[in-house]
Amino acid sequence: MRQHGPIEMSDSTEIITAEVMSALFDRATVSAWIIDADETILLANDAAAELTGYAIEELTGQPVSMLMPPELGASHAEHIHSFLARRGRSSILGQVREFEILRKDGSAVDIELKAFELPGAPDGRPLFGAFISDNTAHKNVEAEMARMARKDYLAGCLNRLGFMERAHEELSRARRSGRMLSLIVMDIDRFKRINDSQGHQGGDKVLSELLVALGDTLRLHDVFGRVGGEEFFILLPETDISEAALVAERLRRALEQHAFICNGRTVPVTASFGCASLRADDDLDRLIQRADRRMYLAKNAGRNRVVAVDVAAAGQETESPERHSVNRSGTRSRS
Repeated sequence: MRQHGPIEMSDSTEIITAEVMSALFDRATVSAWIIDADETILLANDAAAELTGYAIEELTGQPVSMLMPPELGASHAEHIHSFLARRGRSSILGQVREFEILRKDGSAVDIELKAFELPGAPDGRPLFGAFISDNTAHKNVEAEMARMARKDYLAGCLNRLGFMERAHEELSRARRSGRMLSLIVMDIDRFKRINDSQGHQGGDKVLSELLVALGDTLRLHDVFGRVGGEEFFILLPETDISEAALVAERLRRALEQHAFICNGRTVPVTASFGCASLRADDDLDRLIQRADRRMYLAKNAGRNRVVAVDVAAAGQETESPERHSVNRSGTRSRS
């Protein structure tokens, strides 16, 4: 093996041989690339091969757009051509950017890229260098943090932020499809008494067992969230007001019949429910306000009950002030 003298910092870099630079390039743990003005990959290191699944020989001589989804590849080519035409400041070169590239097997991988112009091209045309690193771990952490920010870990469901995001999505979907959407507001009755008699640990135990108590009452695509201390929202896609009232009654019964054990004692837990269905002129706030108002009607009527509204022949809520309630036996009666 040929021996090289030490690499020294001086006014001249001649002591840094091409072989030294090649060794550094190949041993780098981040993928390194050299690309010409036609987007052709001129040089890539072992880390680039590991990142993409291609052999180095399969990468060199190919357009870098082969690693990009079609839309991104087209915009990348356009940006290079625009940069070469005006030779001005680039919004990409020198900046760290995050996006996905495609591996040889077709799978997408999150990457972080920093590209820059290289000096000294022999034909006067610019060359570009880039460092590309696998960003999957960072993206996974970001996704987990976003999930944690939207979850109520005591109740094991969405928190207010998570619920409202999902609710806006479901509202938009209902508008596009023309399908029904209903909301149930559930508020645990006399929750302060539970905290006062059993301590906050007792109240926490009730909240943590709530989803267990409700069992299989809800569907997988129903959206359940804790939005306040003891207040919960349940969004029911493709559900009209009559069906929502029946779902609320099943929830009421399941909660009433569940044995909550706090400090070795069974603690009775009930809740009051208000239901509302989406109208043509509704936004999410108005839907919530209507369901919340009916929940308070249930409270004022004696708690542990469901309050909904009349249903017109067309399947939409009427503007009538009359309302139906579902009483404790589960039968409908006027209130």
